[in-house]
Amino acid sequence: MEMPTHTGRAYLWMRTLGSPVLWGANAFIALLLWGDGIINTFPETYEYSRYLAPITDLHWHWKVIITLVVNIILFVELSFRTVGKRERQRDEYYLKLQQIEQARPHIILREPHAEYVEPVHIQAVGSTTTAVSFIRVRFVNSPAGPPLPNSVACGVRAKVRFFEPVPAGRLLLMIEGKWAESDQPSIRDFRNHRNDLLKVDFGIEEEHSLDIAFRDDQTGEFYAFNNDNYSYPQMKKPEYLLAGQHFPVRISLFGPWVDETFEFLFANDSFATDPMRPLSLSRPLRMHA
Repeated sequence: MEMPTHTGRAYLWMRTLGSPVLWGANAFIALLLWGDGIINTFPETYEYSRYLAPITDLHWHWKVIITLVVNIILFVELSFRTVGKRERQRDEYYLKLQQIEQARPHIILREPHAEYVEPVHIQAVGSTTTAVSFIRVRFVNSPAGPPLPNSVACGVRAKVRFFEPVPAGRLLLMIEGKWAESDQPSIRDFRNHRNDLLKVDFGIEEEHSLDIAFRDDQTGEFYAFNNDNYSYPQMKKPEYLLAGQHFPVRISLFGPWVDETFEFLFANDSFATDPMRPLSLSRPLRMHA
């Protein structure tokens, strides 16, 4: 159904002149004012029409004036009714659109401490493990309106972009994001595709964390992280090595009814003299709805 917008002259004329009320009223007026013609054509109607004699005997110019006045009144009344109906329809459509907008998924940062560091031990060589610090960001689906079936976000994927730490810095790396709760590729049959690992469903008020990067706490090396890291020793994919101390990161979430972008500044505060110094995380620089 078409969304009612501006009520133009053409629409107003069409709805008014096409109204059955207008044509019915004019037929009734014609019967009252010009009933003498009916009597002349059908004399047998005289007994019924003689009661209308005070009206049918009026001079023709009064009949024209009465017809015009009645039609002007009818046109004005029908115009007001048409405009009022159009405005009510428009308000109803806007209300429905607002309800749909409120019912859609709304993925936001899970406060407080949406961005956090989690220490993890990974297998290095043989049975030896290495301590790493994983950077993760936590999101939650918090619809603005009442919980409805459309409020569930299905098949949400993430793109993670790393930039140079300068104004309008160039793009250093773009990867597919890995959801922390998803299966590890290493436990999946290599003959099966793994695209489903890139997607996650957000139920209403459900939380999920996204892996961003990790730092080797022994060497201070900083690596971006996703499913591709599992194919390399100690999960250190060479192309994912990020040199430097500060990394503006842009996270884009997208899926059906989902298009959200968040930006952070991650700082790798490790130095040769203090490789165990913890990572620091900033608040979001900007958040795009």
